[in-house]
Amino acid sequence: MNKRLIFKIIGLILLIEAVFMLFPCFTALFCGEQDWKYFLITLLCCGAVGGGLFCIRIKNTSLYAKEGLFIVGIAWVIMSLAGAVPYFISGFIPDFWNALFESVSGFTTSGISVVADVESAGNGMLLWRSLTHWIGGMGVLVFMLAISPVVGGASMHLMRAEAPGPVTEKIRPRISETAKWLYAMYFVLTGVEVIALSIAGMSVFHAILISFGTLATGGFSFMNSSMAAATVIQQVIVEVFMVLAGINFSLYFLVVTGKVKKVLKDLELRWYLIILAAATCLISMNVIFSYQQFSTVGEAIHQSAFGVISCMTSTGFAAYNYNLWPGFSQVILLILMFVGGCAGSTGGGIKVSRFVLMFKSIRGRIRESVNPKGTYYVKYNGKLVSDPIIRTVSLYFMLILLITIFSMIIVSLEPGMDISTSLASVATALNNNGIELKNEVVAGFANYSWWSRLVFIIDMLIGRLEIFPITALAVCLFRPLGKRTAVFRKWTR
Repeated sequence: MNKRLIFKIIGLILLIEAVFMLFPCFTALFCGEQDWKYFLITLLCCGAVGGGLFCIRIKNTSLYAKEGLFIVGIAWVIMSLAGAVPYFISGFIPDFWNALFESVSGFTTSGISVVADVESAGNGMLLWRSLTHWIGGMGVLVFMLAISPVVGGASMHLMRAEAPGPVTEKIRPRISETAKWLYAMYFVLTGVEVIALSIAGMSVFHAILISFGTLATGGFSFMNSSMAAATVIQQVIVEVFMVLAGINFSLYFLVVTGKVKKVLKDLELRWYLIILAAATCLISMNVIFSYQQFSTVGEAIHQSAFGVISCMTSTGFAAYNYNLWPGFSQVILLILMFVGGCAGSTGGGIKVSRFVLMFKSIRGRIRESVNPKGTYYVKYNGKLVSDPIIRTVSLYFMLILLITIFSMIIVSLEPGMDISTSLASVATALNNNGIELKNEVVAGFANYSWWSRLVFIIDMLIGRLEIFPITALAVCLFRPLGKRTAVFRKWTR
């Protein structure tokens, strides 16, 4: 393992995080808040440690795939730990476990919070919460690749490890150019939403906070009621940009380069829009006929669409209390959490492309069982999908199922916990979704026990990094323990 290069990359990530902390620091200072001191202390520490690590001289810049997975896993853990420091030392979140939970939730764009009264936070702290979303949405390592060629030709391993979805493709010949294009589109969409929300009557600062949460599909808001207190026009603007954030960002590059027909033929995009439309129709009819609390049909459709888009894209903004909806609607929202957005988007969940590939694979196996002499291939966007990709997708579904079950078992140890609440809370964390369905048992994530919060922290990291980087990190950390259990592993084969 190229340890010197790993330390150098971690150092660069800490330096990048220190630079980002300048924004909430200056915001707090400008607003006359005392939080600027805590951001300054943290960024100086990050800068000192990161600068020391970055100055390590390296001769070998090569990385293997397993090293790329390990770097991504350890980088996100260290980044989350550093991001929790301002919350903790300022007293905004006095419990370190809760501070770490909030930091992980921010960077992984989960959006579930342990803060009961967000409106009591200062502007600097609010900006940092939303900024962690924006940093984590596209990925800090993608940003690193855009500004520094520190890993040379091995950078593809880092992008594959951090980018969501079964397949990661380059949209430009060089990875650094791909990263720059991705962040350029990320910047543009964020800026356009800020302008749109400002025109719709939201202050520029609050528009920035909401835009950071929307484009990153995060969900942190400056209001205790999330988006319920926003105007209908503001909610519609957020809806539109949530949909855009759930689309593969590579497709925007095709639009910019004039390849619109290729975008319209994209299978994942079509299924993404079909699922959104179908779920909206089903929930709209259910709340109109079974709930009957909306004054007009238009309001019912709007609230249904907002809930569907927010859940499927894993943004987690709430414009209504979805726990009041009929069970049928809540089940659909729960399913949408697992479906998620498109591969290559900032959305969480399993991803639409994996469901499409799994469906095609199952259909092919059924046809082979009916007609053993036939040979059936899986095609995706007109191209044959290799068996290793199909096996990886199948493995991913199996691991998600196992992690969900294991997490539910641990969370079920909570006093008074029921199965629906444990499933909903685990699904929220694992799919990086801020919608808190059936969470009235513990009345917020801050009231969970330490072991449940630890499970949620791990689940949020697994959901954002899609299992394999965290698995690689765990294997490297617990390898000595694995050697001591060799006899047990031999017996269980």
